[in-house]
Amino acid sequence: MKIAIFAAGTGGHIFPAISIAEQFKHDEVIFFASSRNLEKEIYAKTNFKVIHLELDGFRGKSLIKKLLWPIQAIKCLMIALSEAKKEKVKNILLMGGYISIIGLLMSKFHKANLFIHEQNSILGSANKLALKSAVKVFTAHKIGLKNEVITGNPVRSNFKDSSYILNKKRNKILVLGGSQGSKYFTDTIAEALSAALPDHDIIFQKGSNEISFETKRIKYLEFIDDITGIFEETKFIVCRSGASTVAEVQSYGMPAIFIPLKNSIDDHQNHNAINACADGGGIIIQEGETTLELIKIIKDFASKDFEQLSKKMKKDIHFQSATKIHNEIKQN
Repeated sequence: MKIAIFAAGTGGHIFPAISIAEQFKHDEVIFFASSRNLEKEIYAKTNFKVIHLELDGFRGKSLIKKLLWPIQAIKCLMIALSEAKKEKVKNILLMGGYISIIGLLMSKFHKANLFIHEQNSILGSANKLALKSAVKVFTAHKIGLKNEVITGNPVRSNFKDSSYILNKKRNKILVLGGSQGSKYFTDTIAEALSAALPDHDIIFQKGSNEISFETKRIKYLEFIDDITGIFEETKFIVCRSGASTVAEVQSYGMPAIFIPLKNSIDDHQNHNAINACADGGGIIIQEGETTLELIKIIKDFASKDFEQLSKKMKKDIHFQSATKIHNEIKQN
């Protein structure tokens, strides 16, 4: 009994999908993704069968590309249906994003059981379309759906052995500006942190952005592989509020200042941040605050009891998420 998992677009869709897939036998899983180079690189590191479809997202495209999109989608659907028949797919799991539309259509024509996993605090557009057809909807946070199963978001296994204990070693501030980086982070956030906390070193993941503010106390990195290792030295984090980031922050119990991405689809990052800070383990700053305003906010946050903040941020639900989703699908 094979399962087809549709996961593409961002790491926030792909990495949780891989964690779920690892709960199944390798020959039980077939992935459907886009043909972007980044996705090919990620999936190449796994041993799963992956079908890369020539399909782009719909939003923000030119009129011509929007008109051609249905033709692209039909071609991809034909490929997906052929694979589903050959592999005898019985279950389909949608991780959200435009690729999930192909999975929804495949479930109609191939007559397979459809499941959804929503990583964010609100349903994405593709998952909304599939909602009525889904046997179950797995959610990271309570959304309030009839067929909802709250599972959390799958996180990397090394977070299970880590926890927040305030000590002298924990003297750095970690800044995650997202994989693409952000000029607001590298300009305003960098300057404000440096001014507000002159006695702290700062590890700054800048993505592909150029550096405009430099000081010896800020170490700039394009990407960070060993995030849990750096967490062990981190007093608090300043970051976006994508679903995977929030899940890892909650799993570790890391006090956080969230700065939601402006104009994120359906404002999902703001909703994620509100949910994460509901118990008081972090605060939210909206992008656009001036350097002087940020300095005041950061100083106030830095004066708080971080062990108490950690306890309020800590959530263990994400650790068993992949296993729970696997079991729910198998039991169906």
